[in-house]
Amino acid sequence: MDFKKDDCVVYKSAGVCRVLNVEPQSMDGENEILYYKLKPLFDANSTYYVPVSAGNEKLRPLLTKAEVLSLIDDMPKSEDEIEVWSDNRRERREMYSQILKGDDQKALVQLISALYFRKQSSEANGKRFSSMDESAMKNAENLMLQEFGTVLDMTPDEVRKFIDERVQSS
Repeated sequence: MDFKKDDCVVYKSAGVCRVLNVEPQSMDGENEILYYKLKPLFDANSTYYVPVSAGNEKLRPLLTKAEVLSLIDDMPKSEDEIEVWSDNRRERREMYSQILKGDDQKALVQLISALYFRKQSSEANGKRFSSMDESAMKNAENLMLQEFGTVLDMTPDEVRKFIDERVQSS
């Protein structure tokens, strides 16, 4: 898929970006290659260059509003509905890495739900939620809220409230 100037795309773990331009660059000083110049919507200090030839591997269009609403409606409502979890810390770290670097939004939502329920359970039992799990939850939520907020034209806080209300009403 070819993207053009002003398109919003998801750039793997960097989140939602706007295509500022499609321009030739000579990163090695000799060969010019056509690049997408990307500006993250939620990080004004960063700029990314992705070769157009690698665009289909590294970039994807935003989800549609219908896809976002479907993901929200399919969110697990209890710990029993969670499909992703491992009690092995090493396996969990690898799983987190794969999901956060991947492109499977359903797996991302499952991960957030699993971590949310685990955190509630830990706190209810007077236990600490591990920093690794906390970090994974924060990163996963950030990716989800960026894309859902962009698609639904909401701030991250508005998206959180919208999700809570929609999940509780279903």
